[in-house]
Amino acid sequence: MATSQANWCFARGSPNIWPCTGATLAIPNRSSSRPGGHAAFTLSALALADPGDGIWFEDPGPVTTSNLFRTLGLRLCPADVDADGMDVEAAMARYPDARLAFVMPSRHHPLGITLSLPRRLALLEWARASDAWIIEDDYDSEFRYDGAPLPSMRSIDSDDRVIYAGSFSKALYPGIRVGFLVLPPQLVGTFRTLSGLIHRSVPVETQLALAEFIGGGHFASHLRRMRGLYAERREAFMLAGRDALAGLARIDCSESGLNALAWLEGSREDQASHRAVLDAGLQCYPLSDYTIATPQPAALILGYAGVPADRMRPLLFRLADAIARSQGRIGRSGD
Repeated sequence: MATSQANWCFARGSPNIWPCTGATLAIPNRSSSRPGGHAAFTLSALALADPGDGIWFEDPGPVTTSNLFRTLGLRLCPADVDADGMDVEAAMARYPDARLAFVMPSRHHPLGITLSLPRRLALLEWARASDAWIIEDDYDSEFRYDGAPLPSMRSIDSDDRVIYAGSFSKALYPGIRVGFLVLPPQLVGTFRTLSGLIHRSVPVETQLALAEFIGGGHFASHLRRMRGLYAERREAFMLAGRDALAGLARIDCSESGLNALAWLEGSREDQASHRAVLDAGLQCYPLSDYTIATPQPAALILGYAGVPADRMRPLLFRLADAIARSQGRIGRSGD
């Protein structure tokens, strides 16, 4: 490899990969803990805010991401989420001086809600009028089962206030540790310098291999294949879940993503149910762990994408047994 190309990759990312992603400008980074790119969020917070500045953060929201912003010295400003996504008007009234907004418009995690167009436009107008910045986490946007993937907020941002963070961790696999940022032009130099000081670069060989994979059309084929597989598993999950969890929980499976919610019925608590599920050898997450300020009804977050369709029913009945036994009820059988 020529030295000039290696230096270019080290400073800005491979010149081959980013045109394939459709990015106007992207800087690769390492994601050390979870899909979505904590390295990208760290860069954004350090470049655009000072300790003590406020950041709107959807409530409920990802635990490790909220902890990250707190650790970086930002003041977390919980923004309620309803059927249209982040309540922008309420956030403006409660936290008018916020410097940043962190949002998952394509698919909120963990509620699975898509931010409505009026809310997107209101958020963009707030950022423009307040000289604030929006960090867009493009969460699970590749895996939409009803219609085409939604356009990003960055694509309708005419005032250059959106920092778009993407990752290949969900679409390919977490171990690849390649993420990217699409930046407003005025931020390119600052982010490039800061990235070089903190994260250096993803190995050039990884970037070039990924560029070849994308450029050859293999990434698009992979996404089509995985969407079909996950759609099949989603359907099996919903059908079996309604039977297995009847009287225990209501399945809420959005039209995109890789997980669903089981809203617990009666007086069941998600923490007690979570412990019982773990004891049964299964994994889930209690929604209450994601809550910051506004209490939510009890629910469990269930991942279905990694479970073969023919194993869905027995595993969901085992889950139902665990939830039932968590309050002393006799379990049920899926035979």
